Formats: sequence, structure tokens, C-alpha cells
Amino acid sequence: MNFFIRPEILFLIPLFIGVLLLLHFHSRKKVRQRIRLLVADKLKTSLIPSLSPQNTLIKLCLSLSAVCLILFSIAGPNWGFEQKKIETRGNDLIIAVDISRSMLVRDQYPNRLEKVKQVLQNRLNEASGNRLGLISFSRKSFTSCPLTLDHLAFEKTLSSLQVSLISPQGSDLAEPMKEASLIFSKDGSSKSLILISDGEDLEGRGLKQARLLAKQGIKVYTIGVGTQEGGKIPDPINFPLNQTPSDFHKDQSGNDVISKLGEGTLQEIADATNAQYVSLGATGEGLSHLFSVIKNHGKRKELELFSSRMPVERYQSFTLLAFILLVIEQLIRHSRRILNSIARKSFLFSAFLFVGFFKPKNIQLAEDAMKNGNPIIAGELYLKESEKSLQEGEKVDPKIMLNAGLCFTEGEDFIRAGEALEDALHLSIDSPNLQSKVLNALGNLQYEVTNQLLDQQNVNAARKTWEEALGHYNNASSIDGNLKAQTNLDSLNRQIQERIEAMVCKMVGLVWRDSNGNGRKDPSEPNLQAHIFWDKNDDGERNESIEPAIKTNENGEFAFEWISASYPTSLRLGSILFDQNRSDADEVLIPLYPPPPPPFSASQARNYYVDLAASGTQFLPMPWRAAPVIKGKVWNDSNQNGLIDDNESGLGSVSLFLDDNGNFKLDDNETSFKPSEDGKFLQVVPPGQYSLCIQPDSPEAKVTWPEDEHKGYLTWVNFEHSSETLLFGVFDHQSGESSSSDQSDSENGQDEESAQNSKPESSENPSSERSDSESEEVSGLYERLLQEIESKSEPLPQDVEFPENTASGRDY
Repeated sequence: MNFFIRPEILFLIPLFIGVLLLLHFHSRKKVRQRIRLLVADKLKTSLIPSLSPQNTLIKLCLSLSAVCLILFSIAGPNWGFEQKKIETRGNDLIIAVDISRSMLVRDQYPNRLEKVKQVLQNRLNEASGNRLGLISFSRKSFTSCPLTLDHLAFEKTLSSLQVSLISPQGSDLAEPMKEASLIFSKDGSSKSLILISDGEDLEGRGLKQARLLAKQGIKVYTIGVGTQEGGKIPDPINFPLNQTPSDFHKDQSGNDVISKLGEGTLQEIADATNAQYVSLGATGEGLSHLFSVIKNHGKRKELELFSSRMPVERYQSFTLLAFILLVIEQLIRHSRRILNSIARKSFLFSAFLFVGFFKPKNIQLAEDAMKNGNPIIAGELYLKESEKSLQEGEKVDPKIMLNAGLCFTEGEDFIRAGEALEDALHLSIDSPNLQSKVLNALGNLQYEVTNQLLDQQNVNAARKTWEEALGHYNNASSIDGNLKAQTNLDSLNRQIQERIEAMVCKMVGLVWRDSNGNGRKDPSEPNLQAHIFWDKNDDGERNESIEPAIKTNENGEFAFEWISASYPTSLRLGSILFDQNRSDADEVLIPLYPPPPPPFSASQARNYYVDLAASGTQFLPMPWRAAPVIKGKVWNDSNQNGLIDDNESGLGSVSLFLDDNGNFKLDDNETSFKPSEDGKFLQVVPPGQYSLCIQPDSPEAKVTWPEDEHKGYLTWVNFEHSSETLLFGVFDHQSGESSSSDQSDSENGQDEESAQNSKPESSENPSSERSDSESEEVSGLYERLLQEIESKSEPLPQDVEFPENTASGRDY
């Protein structure tokens, strides 16, 4: 056992004694030499009584003893133990966790119960200064951890919670509320219960019990865990989390039990006690919100925290004895004038030795708390001392607020740390050196916040806090050339920059119409404006509620940052053109994306697969081309003359098909489509040559145009090259009434190009917007087109400038 705080001081005692003896004998020798010159040896005793050898030896022994005792005191002697009591302020807070079977549902990762335990462990520091208790419950409840300030014990108990701890199984929300009412003290302190459950109350007694707790002044805050869709309960209850369950808990009818989040019950319980209900949230933000509400609105009371056994310091006795010896040594054969001088020196010496005794109680307790590894408690004690100064009408010492801020920073309570340091900054305006230290501490605080945000992959917020940190370091350095701030500025800036660069991949790209299909942006090819979106669900279409998007600038350029905790990674992007890019209704523009890696899926061909091997910069070309289109019109040739007359309208009751085998009949394996109601059609197909034929829906209908025997067309299409307008005339007497109606509409102003006295080929040029059905057909064939197209895109020339402002992505 070590009886001294600084045992190394003891080794200085022989050294000091030796040096003092040498100085003593050397000085006595000099004194004797000078006396011989002035006084004869026989007269020494009568003329100079203080030269008595006995007095000199006694004074020497007293001085050496006093020096030894002083060094002994400095070494910090201590033996025996005592319990130190530290006062702090806080609330009584009990957390009740549902451990019924339904908490095994995996609609939260890895399941509901494990999610709750993870969130509580991560957010526990936000409840610092409060007494915490833990109740676990299902159909019965159990006090797992009584109210305590030992949060480590609370966390250890929390980690051991399992569904199998309490039987019988089931959910009774009234039980934990009853248990909590027995645990809470009966004084006027704030009493809050946080009930964490999926909301299933099989006994239905929770609301009634909540109303009883409200009369006792206990607030019941509720947190919901799970989803509205719910999930199945794995069976058995100890099924491994790293495996997919195959068996599930069943009801009496043999059906799988589906457990859903019951928000209504939890909301009613919270309302009954004038509290709040929140959802747990993806990262536990609901729990964090309730901790903040309880902290701000709860009535606080004095609590007592007993530290572990502390050794008792015993230096006071040795210091007092040394002081007495020095007084005695000076009293031996000295004059009154010398005694007065000795008294003054002794008083100053005593004040210097006992300066530690005059420290305020809260400051001394705060220093002890820091030594014991409790920075949050130390910070609260410093704040308590500042409040005491304000109550007494004195100015708050900025050093106290600085120490409070440093303690809270050490305890990772960054909000209170920032508040304390800002107060210290305002209070130290008349002390440049101290203000420089405060600014350096603020920079360190923002550095810690930046690292925390980077751990959460929140790069945008981390950049803002890091800019604040740099500002504080620069200001500290400019005030008094603070070398520590300058060192922090240089080294930490490099660390943060490296962390950000390791997480961010900047992607720049261009959307343009690749008319010649060479994959390069040529000067004659126009740029296109588009929305670039993150295709989260990999379906090729944008879901605006969950899939973020950015807009290109007017030159079709775009840039954004993708943030990932690790590389390599991948994502899928989609693009949607602005409406103003569609100059021709007969033209269908489609993007040409690179083929995705195998195994190939047709649905994956509808977006841009981006493989990010590492952070840095990557170019994303997005060329669009006009798709191969077969277009034309079908009209009701009522007079069977093969010409489109003014009184003849379009006909939609036919089927058009691509005759692959040359039999001029619609077979099951051949692509077919129908025109719109006005007879117009627009069909996207892969590049190539096609035989387009027609088949009326009515067997009595007659095809009057074209005149050839097979009533079909042979046409060729390619990208940027659609077919000529293909016309089909059909005589269908069943459509006579609709034809008369169409004639009336034509006379009222419908602008149809006339084909009278001429062949249809030179008289009709249909132009219309695509219908919804046509858009679906385009999407269907669009996938097949992309499977056959290889990307030829190359990087843009080096003189292309991309927009400075970038959006941010996230690798979830």
C-alpha cells in the first residue's frame, strides 16, 4: 500500500539535509574568522552570548527537523479511509422496457428489444446527473435496477435483458406503472416514467393505471417500437439473430401471429398523465427528445453521491509541527524586533501552505470528481459555484466557466460545454490571455463535435462545425500568438480533411443528345436539362417521397457528393428529362446507360449502375438519343376508296403487329399493339427492319389500304431515324354511327389533313402526344433496348466547368 501521494519527494530529504549542513559549517567558519579579528577569545562569551555552541547546535537541529517535516508534508502522507459526500442535482427517472415475446419481431434491426437496448446504451449520457431505475415487464414486472446514480450499473443490467427473463409471457402495461409507483420516493421531487413498448396491452388495464399515476404526480412518457405493418414472431424465442427464422409463433387457429405497433394505446397513456408519446426513431431521436423534455421541465432535487473510499490526507499535523519548530528556533536568544519579523514571515508561510484550505467547497468537490473520473458531475459543481456567486451579487470568475466547459467536453456533453465556454468568453473580455484559452477550448469542442458528425456520416454538418473550430483556433492564435491553438489548427485540420476526403466521392456528369451515337459530346449536339435521382428501389422510376433528386443546370451539367463510410460501394441513378426538351411529339428520347454487371436483370437496365471503387472524383456521362419509332394512323374508310375524306375519322378497333415469320397473321409470340381512339399509333422498337401488318377486331371489317395483297408495310428504323407515316384504311360498317359523329366533329373545326383525290401516302402526317398506354409500352420495350446497347461514352474535354454547388448523397 502506498502511504504517500508523491513518494519521490522523500528522496530529497537527505539531499536537503546535506546541503544545509554544508552551508551551516561553511558560514560558521566564516563567522569565527571575522570574530577573531575583532574580539579576543577570552571575551567572546561575555561580549557575544549568542555564539554559544549549545544554542547553535539546538538551532541547527530545529531547522533541519522543520525542513524534514515540510518535505514530509509535501510528499502527501495519507493513511486510513473516509467516504466523501458530493452533492449534485437531478431528477428521478425510471425506464420500463417491454420484454414480451412480441419484442422479438424483426421489423427493427436486429429486433425490437435489441434495438431498444442499443439506443439506450448510446443515449445514456444524455441523462447524466439523474437517478435512473430500470423495470422489465411482460405480463408481470420486475425491478431490474433500483434508482441509482451509478449509470454503469444501470447499463450493465440493461445489457442482460432477455425475453425469457419473466414468465408468463404476454403484455400488461399496467404492471410496470404499478411497480414504478412503489419505487419513486414520496418527496416532492420530479418523478418520470419512460415506458418503451410495441403498444400491445393484452390485459387492457394500462390506461386505468396511468390515470392513477397522474393523481400521484407521476408523468408516463411512452415510446413506440416497431412498424405499422408489423411482423411475425420468431419461434423459439432464443432463435439466433444472425439467422433467418423459419418457424413463427402461431395462434390457436394455427396462423402466424402478426405483431404491429399499437400507437393508440401508448398515446392514450401519455395523454392521461399530461406527458408525450414519441416513436423510438431510426437512431433513438425519440428517446433523446424525451430526455431533453424531462431535463427542461422536471422539478429538480438535491441528491447525494458517495464516492469510493478515499484515503485521508495527513499532512496538516507535520506542517503544524514544522511551523512550531521554526518558531522555537527563532525564539532562542533573539530580540523583540527579530521576533516580530519572524511572526510576519511565519504568517505568510502558513498562508502559503494552507491556501488549499480556503478553496470553495464546490471547487474542491469538482476537482475530486474529476480525479474520480466523473467530468459531468465536476462540470455541474462548477456551474453550482457560478450560481452561488450570482446569488451573492458577485461577478462570476471566467475561469470557473472555463473549467465547467472543459469538464462537459471531457464528458461529451457538448451542448452544455458550448454554453459554459460561451459564457466564459464573454466574461473574459478584459483578460486576453484567458480569452485565448477559452477560444482554443471552443475550437477543441467543435473538433469533437465534427468527429462525432463524421462518425454519423453527416459530412455537411461536420464541415460547418469544422469551419467554426477553425475560426476559434485562428482567433485564439491572433490574440496572443497561442502556440497550442496554432498547433491544433495545423494538425487537426489535416486529420479532419483526410477523414472527409476518405468518405466523399464527387461525381460530375453531363446530359446531352448524342445524335450521332459516338458517345462523345460534339459541338453540334444540344445539352439537355434533367432530374438526376437516386433509384433506391431499383425500379427505374422515381418515387419522390423516398428518392432524392437534383437538377442539372441550363447546360445539362450536374455534380453531387456521395458519402460512404467505406469503399468500394455502388449506387443506381436514374434521369428524367424536363418537358421543354421534347421538341417533337413524334420523337421519343431515351437514355443510353452502360450495361450493369452480371448477373443481368431486365429491370436493372432502366438505371445507371455506378461502381465506386474509392473516394475521389468520377465522371458520369448520360447521353440521350431519339429511339427507333414506327408511327402512323388507322382510319375508317367508309366509302372504301382508299382515301382519307373529310367525313372519315380515325379507327381504334384494330390490332397492329410485327410479323416476324412472314405469314401475315398475328401469332402468339409476335409483338402487337393497338392505336389510340383517334387511330394514331407510335411504337418504340429496337433498330432494324420490320413488317407491320393490321388485323381488325371485327371479322366482317375489310382492309382497304394499303392495296397490296398482304395489307402490310415493310419499314426500317434506327436511332434518330423513325419510320415514314404508315397509313391503314379499314372499312368497318359497325363503326358507321361513330363515323357520322366524327364527321360532325370534323365540320365543327377539327383540323384533319385532307387526302381527297390523292393516295394516302402523300396526304397524311400524324402528330400527337403519347398516351399513357403508349408510355407503358415504351417503358416495356425500353428495357429490351438497353440490353442490346453498349455504352460508348467517353470523358468530356478538360475545359468543361461543372457547377460549384453540389448536393449530398448517403450510402445507407
